Amino acid sequence: MNQIIYNGQIHPTATESTVEAIWIKAGKVAGIGLLEPLLTQAGAGVTYYDLQGKSLFPGFQDPHIHIWKVGDLLTYLLDLRGVRSIVEMQDRLRDFAARNPQRPWILARGFNEALMAEGRMPDRHDLDHAVPDRPCYVIRTCAHIGVLNSVALNLLPDLSPPPGGEVRLDALGNPSGVLTETALGMITRLIPPPTPAAYREMILAAQDALLRKGITSATDPAVMPDLLAVYKALDAAGELKIRINAIPILVPDGGTTALPLPEPYHSDFLNIDTVKLFADGGLSGKTAALFTPYRGGKERGMLRLADDFFLDLAHSAQAAGLRMATHAIGDAAIEQVLRMYAQLDRHKARTLAHRIEHLGLPSEDHLKLMRDLNVSCVSQPIFLYELGPNFRKYLPDVYLQRVYPYRSVLDAGVRLAFSSDAPVVSDFTPLMGIRNAIERVDVQGELIAGEERIELAEALHAYTLGAAQVIGADHTNGDLTMGKWADFIVLDINPFQCSTTALTDINVLESWVGGIKS
Repeated sequence: MNQIIYNGQIHPTATESTVEAIWIKAGKVAGIGLLEPLLTQAGAGVTYYDLQGKSLFPGFQDPHIHIWKVGDLLTYLLDLRGVRSIVEMQDRLRDFAARNPQRPWILARGFNEALMAEGRMPDRHDLDHAVPDRPCYVIRTCAHIGVLNSVALNLLPDLSPPPGGEVRLDALGNPSGVLTETALGMITRLIPPPTPAAYREMILAAQDALLRKGITSATDPAVMPDLLAVYKALDAAGELKIRINAIPILVPDGGTTALPLPEPYHSDFLNIDTVKLFADGGLSGKTAALFTPYRGGKERGMLRLADDFFLDLAHSAQAAGLRMATHAIGDAAIEQVLRMYAQLDRHKARTLAHRIEHLGLPSEDHLKLMRDLNVSCVSQPIFLYELGPNFRKYLPDVYLQRVYPYRSVLDAGVRLAFSSDAPVVSDFTPLMGIRNAIERVDVQGELIAGEERIELAEALHAYTLGAAQVIGADHTNGDLTMGKWADFIVLDINPFQCSTTALTDINVLESWVGGIKS
């Protein structure tokens, strides 16, 4: 390919700066600048692509999105996101079960009790009314809490939860059917995993959905070995259309020993050089580990890893040259993660640039230490919009006024990347996340920690070059400077020329990866 793209608002970086044309050769950026000099450099045989006044930007990146799970909801799993009552959830489960009589398990995901009319967590009795004849497992939107019906509950050989998890009891002291955190492994190990063919179908469905939203690079965190093998097979078969960074999980739910460290792997479309750990749960379900109790009670969430086990895992991963991406939302979990990172060889740790996923409630001291250790933050502004009502319901004011503090993160000099964590949320459109980071208003119109707003250019950077930086790919993508992959999107409206509220009216017209339009 030898092509020049022109006659539009061409942004080589996620800033207001534009150039007249961009020259693409062999899938990479060969030149940017004025049209006439580029035509001379390109020589004979060059083709032309007229943008007709539209806007071109670097492709969006989502450095924390569960790709296969997004695809699962598009293909196999019942999607309960958006249900507004337990009764509605029951109706949808009942209908799904009736339409799938051949399925030995009824599996669903996505409810959020804070947005449902009853205002409480569903239990096994609620699921029994919908699915009485076979096991049913419903995952909360956060994926840190699950609910079983009685048939599924009776399959558990032992109701003693592993460390870092709980089997919740009802008012009479009987199992309610609700499991949290590592206890989810008690049931998931009983559910047959997807076949390689099913994984392939899920990944390809998600890939198409990502491209439609302008996402040209994505990171799938918490990948199990069987899924990792499917990603490698798709790469070998040339079926990956977006650049994927797969992060294998080290300790699966319910596990007490670590899985083997992965072998590093790198191709143009698949990268494996990072491992995933979980330090705590989620704020929206009150399982993130806090120093101060959640509003109106004594709950503080929970830490999932003992310090000595965590530190052993961290030493092993770093010695193997692997970056760590550790889920830590609550301040107690962030404190633990940074305490572990700080005990590693400082030079090597700074070079690898470990990550903290989510970073919901960091203190000022946490941010200073992150900067000193060169630890990146990968966070989700869409949480403020979709999960904001949970935060306002569950967090005391001392936390609510500093939850997901992006202004403070940037001011502290910490590297920031934005992502969606879908399917925890239903909308993984980057432009929606960008709008949320600027507005910080939840789905019910309530402002959350308004002093932590950031600017458009900062949010765009966090979804492009900032995201490439946290996965160590900024030398090959993230912007459209010389020598980098020609991964870009074409928009019908320029984000720098519309209101913040209009950002979500922008349409992604085209997504290009390696100079090829998808």
